[in-house]
Amino acid sequence: MALMDPTFGEINSTIRAEGRDLFLLVDISKSMDATDVQPSRIEKTKFEISRIVNHFTNDRIGVIVFSEDAFMLSPLTFDHNAIALFIPRISTELLPAGGTNFGPALELALEKLTKIKTGNKSKVIVLMSDGENFGNVDYGLINKLRKNGINLFTVGIGTSAGTTLKEGKSLKKDEDGNIVVTKLEPELMRKMAAETRGGYYEVHSVSESFVDLIKQIENISANLIDQRTVTVTANKYFYFLVIALFLLGIDVFFTVRTFQL
Repeated sequence: MALMDPTFGEINSTIRAEGRDLFLLVDISKSMDATDVQPSRIEKTKFEISRIVNHFTNDRIGVIVFSEDAFMLSPLTFDHNAIALFIPRISTELLPAGGTNFGPALELALEKLTKIKTGNKSKVIVLMSDGENFGNVDYGLINKLRKNGINLFTVGIGTSAGTTLKEGKSLKKDEDGNIVVTKLEPELMRKMAAETRGGYYEVHSVSESFVDLIKQIENISANLIDQRTVTVTANKYFYFLVIALFLLGIDVFFTVRTFQL
């Protein structure tokens, strides 16, 4: 009877989900194809995203990709396996060619995070880019992030020396015919992180500060994200198992014979 796993009766059980709401904002402009970070800026970014997804297993994670515009690649979800399927598909071909504009991505992340009624301290944005921003950052938007208690961390992908970009079989040139050199430009990302009491980190062959970023996110307290009461049937196999062991004990006690020499 115990092996049949009997269940009868119902009990109410409360399921609590605690963690952080974490949006990853990924720059997919053409400059992210640069190879001053091996194998390329975009490939290194995808590797670091995977590290975050694998590390923060109890948190809801969403992914937004952007260049001049922003696109929700994955909404906030606990299903990290689904995000893992999206990550390899991230490339500079996902959106029309263009420069980098932080504004639309930050606005989209802010919109989604402010709709959530959890504690403010558990909301995090990680913006990953080479910093070559060609749009105008609305500091009113930065103030909204700060007022809503959203932790903004920025990650610079690239090097200050920079490198050239390929365009077909030749090197990319500007309108004057000069070869384009793309470099890491951290100033704006540093400023945005400072304005929101966040932090700026760099990832390249000399500096590997991503571990410090993970530690900073870990220090942010996790809040209650969702709580539900469900009705489940109670498993009663234990009672039958106890009776079975009791009867086995009686059987052994009365049937074991004592041999005398």
